[in-house]
Formats: sequence, C-alpha cells, structure tokens
Amino acid sequence: MTTTSDTLTRARERAAHELGMSGGRLVGRGLEFEVWRMRHPEWGEVAVRLPASEKTTSNGNDPVVDTAALHRHEASVYAYLAGTEIPVPRSYALLRFEVDVAVSEYIENDGSGFDSAELGRLLARLHTLPPMPNIAPSRAADAFRDTIVERLARRWELLRRFDPALPPPPPAAELAAVVPAAATSLLHLDVRAENVLCRDGKIRALIDWTNSMIGDPAFELARAGQYAPYPENGLDLAELLRGYASVRPLPARSARCTALYRLDAAVMLAVVFNDESPDPRRGPESLALVHELIEHWHAVR
Repeated sequence: MTTTSDTLTRARERAAHELGMSGGRLVGRGLEFEVWRMRHPEWGEVAVRLPASEKTTSNGNDPVVDTAALHRHEASVYAYLAGTEIPVPRSYALLRFEVDVAVSEYIENDGSGFDSAELGRLLARLHTLPPMPNIAPSRAADAFRDTIVERLARRWELLRRFDPALPPPPPAAELAAVVPAAATSLLHLDVRAENVLCRDGKIRALIDWTNSMIGDPAFELARAGQYAPYPENGLDLAELLRGYASVRPLPARSARCTALYRLDAAVMLAVVFNDESPDPRRGPESLALVHELIEHWHAVR
C-alpha cells in the first residue's frame, strides 16, 4: 500500500526532475505544509512547498483544509503583490501531481529580527492597495462578516469541550451587526516573526498568506494585538501601531466591534493552545482570556 510519505516523496522527486532542481533539505514543517530548500539552474535557491501529510487535512481552527486551494491562493497573492511595496517571494511554478507542489524564491532569514514600526508601515501600505481581483469567494469582501460569525461559533463549541463553564457565544445577529459593511483591504492575518523573513534587520519578505482575505484593517491590527504578548512572535504592538499611523490613520471602530475582533483572535489562539498544540500553561491562560473578553463584550455597547 502506498503511504502518504511515499506520495509526498514521489511528488517532490517528480517536481525536481521536471524543473531540473537539485539538492533537497527540509527547512520547515507546519500543520499543513513542509518546505524544502532546493536549487534551480536558472532561479537559484528555491523553496519547494508541499502538503505535510494529506491533500485535505483538518485542525481545530479549520475542519477542512484543501492544501491545493491554499497553494493556488498564495500564488495569486504573490502575483498580485509583485511590483508593489509589499515584499513577497517570487512565485515560479505550481505543479499538480498527486499532491500539488509550489515552487517559489527562497529567501534566507538571518534571524536578525525586524523593527515592528517597519512592519506596521508595511501593513498600512498593504491595506491601502486596491482590492485584490479574482480572489476566492470565501475570502472576498462579501464573505468577511459571515466568516467571522460562523467560525467564532464553531470554534467556541470546540472550546467548550475543554471548558464546560464557558458561557454561550454572542448571538450571530449581534456579532454581524457590529462588523462594518465596507471591507476592501487585503489582510495577511498571520503576521508574526515566523512569517517575516529578515536580513540585516530589514524585512525582506512576508510569507504564508494562507489565512489572508479581504476584510477590515482593524481586524488585522486586533489580531496583532493578541499575538504581541507571546515573545516568539517578535511584535512590539505600540511600535507597530506607531509605524502604521505614520502611513495611514489607525482605523476607528466601535467598542463592540473592537471587542469582537479581539475575541475572534483570542478564541483562535485558545484552540491552538488547547487542541492543536496543547500547552499546559498557555491552554488554561488562553481560556481565561476568552472568559475575560466575553465579559467585556457584554459590558460594552
């Protein structure tokens, strides 16, 4: 019987053969993808990305993950951002075998870190760009409000398995009512050190656009705010917001809208720390934060 490992190896070797690539060193592995560093005779060092296990996977935050669709989406984002002020790797090829294989520019990350104000300026410029055309309907502006409402309810029910004392989530109609109708900016939605490639202290590329969608810039900043307390994410929120505001005004939203955006990010992280990558300290702490934020939601109007 052919194993998943056999399938992935065969896809990687076939991609190397068809494109004339040599070498092969595993340089990264996450829930959904693994990345290999190889060399192409014309493109030089390349990143070869393929599914970490299956064509379709699942996790606590996203019950159905179509890795081929994620590859196609990220390639379209790279194409859209090429030539803008937003640094992304060049996308070279998307090969469709038993599993899809994406080949892009390999950008070395020297671990020097980044200036959060610079990252804030990049996010502001990203949010200023015209709407991205031909984006999947599930990521389009019309889907933003419904996506937030649906996934908050779904993830909330999962968290109640870990914390039966968690109260019911806010009614869907209440949530939907506070989300602005106009949402036209491309959001990255996973801005943290792991996805910011740097050399000599300068940002060279933003990678992993698999969470990206058209939405409200305030949603991006709220998520950054929930990421910032974790040291490995490398975010100084005050500096990030200062850099952002130097390019465009910080988005002003109602207290309830801000509370919802923070709650969405906190729920996502609670799923990570309790279900996807259980952490004995962060798991309970993240659930306590959800309790705190739902109380805040009910307190503000």
